[in-house]
Amino acid sequence: MYADAGAGTGSLPPGAVEISPYKQQLSGIRTATVSRRSLTKVIHAVGIVQPDETRVRKVHIKFPGWVNKLFVNFTGQAVRANDPILAIYSPDLVSTQAEYLLAWRGEQQLQASPFAQAATNSQTLLDAARRRLLLWDITPQQIRALQEIGTPETSVTLHAPTSGYVTAKDVYEGLYVTPEMTLYTVTDLARVWVLLDLYESELPFVRLGTPVTLTLRSYPGETRRGTVSYIYPYLENQTRTNKVRVELDNSDFRLKPEMYANGEIRALLDEHVVVPQDAVLDSGAQQVVFVVAADGHFEPRTVRLGQRADNDVEVLDGLNDGERVVVAANFLVDSESQLKAALDAMGGSDQAPPH
Repeated sequence: MYADAGAGTGSLPPGAVEISPYKQQLSGIRTATVSRRSLTKVIHAVGIVQPDETRVRKVHIKFPGWVNKLFVNFTGQAVRANDPILAIYSPDLVSTQAEYLLAWRGEQQLQASPFAQAATNSQTLLDAARRRLLLWDITPQQIRALQEIGTPETSVTLHAPTSGYVTAKDVYEGLYVTPEMTLYTVTDLARVWVLLDLYESELPFVRLGTPVTLTLRSYPGETRRGTVSYIYPYLENQTRTNKVRVELDNSDFRLKPEMYANGEIRALLDEHVVVPQDAVLDSGAQQVVFVVAADGHFEPRTVRLGQRADNDVEVLDGLNDGERVVVAANFLVDSESQLKAALDAMGGSDQAPPH
């Protein structure tokens, strides 16, 4: 199929061709209208469920001692805040309890003292001993019980600082523990993170707050929705991907750390002139579309492209809203255009090629 040549062909722009409606129909040429609109870039990513790092708590002892009894015995056990976790014997704690009892009795005796300074000093000693016990995670209820009993407890029970699941346990009955040792790790899984891996080319489309739809292999057919809450400032060296974080409510505890998840991110791009990707002929050095002119003329136009989304592409320069471009059989039109340009260069455009 060659371009028709006529008397007015020489007045066409360089590279433009004229094809009759009959030949357009035979060659399957189709056109589309250039429009200005926003594109939605759909990004598919895979990720892994991870604990919320802000809800992970390490449990340490604040004084040395020997563990007498464990109330939390295994990894994975659920605990609530203020639940007993272990009982400990500590000489330091026993002596501090004795100091507190002495100060408390002294304060009781000196309340009615005619010497105000003596009463003040006894209250200061009592406050200091009480403060030390509180800093060692002895609860106010335990301090009141100490006053009622009147003698130091040799085995004192410590309580969980937060609710969650025990995700690490490094303590056993009879173990001598010190403040630098991590006894338990308690993780609250009522809220979790999903870390998705994105390729470098996909990062420009993602911003904080971009909607994300998540599906998990463990629960086919179910979807969970969230938004991008954080974009990590570095790439993974081995995978060359960048992680983004989605935070999800997990009050039903169905999401388990290390589960695989599939994410669909729908990023809305800025408004630009948009054409179907099929309209663009990309030689590598330049991108060309064929614009429909009057009277069946097709004019090649060099364009500058932007982002691609689905089957459309942004045109940053070279086209105007409302113009029509070839979207099917444009390779045939391009062949006609190149043939005509070659004939023009040889001075042979006044002769029509054979049909």
